[in-house]
Amino acid sequence: MPQAEIDLEKIRENVRRVRALCGVRVLVMVKADAYGHGMTEVARALRGEADIFGVATLEEGAELRRRGVREPVLVAVCRGADLPVCAAYGLTAAIADGEALKALASLPCGMRPSFHVKFDTGMHRLGFPWEDAGAVLSFLRSNALDPDGAYSHFRAPDEVQNARFANVARLFKAEYPNVLAHMASSSSLGMTDARYDMVRIGRAAYEGAMTVRSKVVAVRHVRRGDNVGYGDFLLADDTTVAVVFGGYYDGMRAGAPVILSGKERPVIGSVCMDMFAVDAGDAPVAIGDEVILLGGGLTEERVAKERGVSVHEVMTAWQGRCERSYVDERGSEKSGECRRSRDERRGTGVGFGSDNRRSHLP
Repeated sequence: MPQAEIDLEKIRENVRRVRALCGVRVLVMVKADAYGHGMTEVARALRGEADIFGVATLEEGAELRRRGVREPVLVAVCRGADLPVCAAYGLTAAIADGEALKALASLPCGMRPSFHVKFDTGMHRLGFPWEDAGAVLSFLRSNALDPDGAYSHFRAPDEVQNARFANVARLFKAEYPNVLAHMASSSSLGMTDARYDMVRIGRAAYEGAMTVRSKVVAVRHVRRGDNVGYGDFLLADDTTVAVVFGGYYDGMRAGAPVILSGKERPVIGSVCMDMFAVDAGDAPVAIGDEVILLGGGLTEERVAKERGVSVHEVMTAWQGRCERSYVDERGSEKSGECRRSRDERRGTGVGFGSDNRRSHLP
């Protein structure tokens, strides 16, 4: 089976580097199974390194609490009905629309979670229109609601968006001096005036921390003009073909090379559900030889570029039968569960928006 090895010390180093660069608090996104690196293991490894963790859903935040993570956790997608459960788990809710804001105000003080208010400054995904900051503040004042944070999200590093959020931050700081303002993320850390009180990082925390390996399961000596795999791919020359376990079910895609016998070799033909073919050329190859799919010179950025996808897609791709293991700073290893078993990523058994989701949240 494919194996994804996660270097936890590399993730710590990445977070430390961001903190040293920016000089403010750091929120690390651990949503989507920590970008495929393992939500619980990453959160535990970053104790004392990250100030806050970020998740997408209430289920993810609740799972962190059930697994002993006690640091602050910001839940990015929160409906009004989620707020009492957020409070019960000690999670921080993102309030991004009028429905959630009114639901928050209607709760007794003891049932209100801590919260950050999100504003839309140009990405047009979630958040109050930035022009409505004054009206939102008026509602907060009249309902005795004290926010812990105010934030927005870049569509790309953009001075116009930053100027809009600067206005929001100014208004909020005037009313709530201790409010935590945050805007910059991994792609905009270089914008010094967008760092405010905290930066949020996802990709920047995980770069270079994952190595994915598999093994050769068959070797074929194939002649020029022969087909390889499904479809009409024809070999241009006689060559040795190494068949490697791991297909699109496990996260493998065509486009980028792999490392076989210490050299980069092209993936040829179509990637199948369970395996793919590599042109080994004249390199010695045998069943059981290791193949690197990600890692070494095959960085996330390079693989993403050659596959024609985003870095985030490469990081989160390795699922299916891909097993995970961890290496810490002392070199000890800890194996993770197979991703298709009931691991932390599937701890609740339901997805966001399921009608029965509350039954899984005690």
